[in-house]
Amino acid sequence: MRAKHSVLLALTDTHHGFFKGAARYAKEHQWHVVADMIYTAKIPVGWRGNGILSFIGDRDDLANFILASGLPAVEISMVRNDINLPRVEGDSELIGRLAAEHFLERSFRHFAWAPFLDDVVNAERYRGFANRLEREKLTCHLLPPADTRQGNPTESDWTARRKQLTRELKRLPKPLAVFCYNDCVAADIIDACDEAGLLVPEAVAVMGVDNDPILCECVRVPLSSVCHDLEGMAYQAAALLDRLMSGRKPPTHVVRVPPTGLVTRRSTDIIAIDNLQVARALRYIQDNYANHLLGVDLVVGATDISRRPLEIAFRQELKRTINEEIVRVRMEKARDLLSTTNMQVIEIAAMTGFTQPSHLFRTFRKLVGLSPKTYRKKLAAGRNPRIIKSVKK
Repeated sequence: MRAKHSVLLALTDTHHGFFKGAARYAKEHQWHVVADMIYTAKIPVGWRGNGILSFIGDRDDLANFILASGLPAVEISMVRNDINLPRVEGDSELIGRLAAEHFLERSFRHFAWAPFLDDVVNAERYRGFANRLEREKLTCHLLPPADTRQGNPTESDWTARRKQLTRELKRLPKPLAVFCYNDCVAADIIDACDEAGLLVPEAVAVMGVDNDPILCECVRVPLSSVCHDLEGMAYQAAALLDRLMSGRKPPTHVVRVPPTGLVTRRSTDIIAIDNLQVARALRYIQDNYANHLLGVDLVVGATDISRRPLEIAFRQELKRTINEEIVRVRMEKARDLLSTTNMQVIEIAAMTGFTQPSHLFRTFRKLVGLSPKTYRKKLAAGRNPRIIKSVKK
């Protein structure tokens, strides 16, 4: 039997998704894991093992320990790109693009970026978001960061930052779409909107990253979030460390792990338009997409105008028909269920308004280029299928 590797998990001050990915790989490959630092954050001086899986963050003492150990090591993150270690990172530019496309699909024209820190990962995520908007000749406002590397690392002036943040949120044009570095920042933005008297998502739509259920489902307005594959990052980092411990050479590039999708919740569940009748129609579609009898006539009946004027207004506002919007919403809900549940396709079809599973299958393959089952398998394998586009002729 292959000898077990002894691996130090130097994963302090980080996301629990990393723990899951590292633990899954360790179990599959019979590693002995030293996890003391997860609980104590203390460097185990004198420890001897085979390799180190780390998230260094601001810990210069940890960086020095890892480099001095001479052991194979893999860093999960680009936050400390000043340290010469093999590393695995998410595809932050793609994360930004997915968020931008989500907001553009909802016809937003005013955007803001809410950073956490002024580091390279924040910069990449912002770049992906802003560059996608620039292709549509749209700009992005910058909100104050949630934290800073300046001053006392154990303290922050929360009151001063909150005043600045609420002032900026009130000042910016509405409806406003705010893309946040992570779910923690997004929860803070929702709280600031409450304090500023701004409705979420009617005045300010908010998008996070990580799809952390602890945060996304517990804030006052359930939070939409890009599914950053943190568990997949740690799993890939562990696999890379395994290769290094076996004598292989480190890669010359950063290993990038793409996001697995995007989950829509109430915080962005709105279309940013001024036409009241179209807004009523959209809300009716969102509330009734699961009804397999939903069609254009029922949508028209939810408004105060006749069919032809509504169809014209719909095309002017959204550049798609009422029926295309019904299909788009159903497809988005189906994609979310495929990515976040283990439900059977037949159940998903029933819950999203498709009369038969075959109807969902045909529509999904036409618009995504994959069957629902293949789409789910690619998500599980850590590959990123294309985000579902708006339904257009």
